[in-house]
Amino acid sequence: MKRIIAAFFIVGFVASFAYADWLSDFKDNYKNKNIDMAVENAMKEGIGPDTIVENGLALENLNPQNLVKALYCAGVTGEEIYNAAQKFDISELIVEAGFKKSVEECGDRVSDTQPYTPGGRQGLGFGGPNNGQGTAPYVSPSR
Repeated sequence: MKRIIAAFFIVGFVASFAYADWLSDFKDNYKNKNIDMAVENAMKEGIGPDTIVENGLALENLNPQNLVKALYCAGVTGEEIYNAAQKFDISELIVEAGFKKSVEECGDRVSDTQPYTPGGRQGLGFGGPNNGQGTAPYVSPSR
C-alpha cells in the first residue's frame, strides 16, 4: 500500500512540474512572440483548448478574440473552441469574430469552414416563444 501511495505521489509531483513548465513557456511565448505561437506550442505539448483558454484569459492585455483566433489557426475544431468559450464565459459574438479573423489571417490552416453553432433551437421563432414545440400561446385559431 505504501508503494502505491508513493507511486501516486511521484507521478503527481512530476506532473505538477510539467504543468508549471508548460504555463511558464506559454506566458513567455505570448510576451516574446505572440498569442498564435503560444497557442501553437501549447497544442504541440498536448495541452487542451479548455486549459489554454483558462490560462490565456489570465494573460495581461490579451483580447479574447485573439485567443479564439489563435485556437482556430492552430487547428482546433469549432466545437472544442465553442465549448471552452462557454465554460469560461466568452460570448458567441467574440467566438464568431475570432473565427472571421482567423479565416482572414490563417486561411486554409483553419479546420472549420464556418464558426461552430450548437444544433437545435436558437431562440424565438415565428410560432412564438417555444417555436412550435408543444402549445404556443401565439398560434392562430385555425391550428
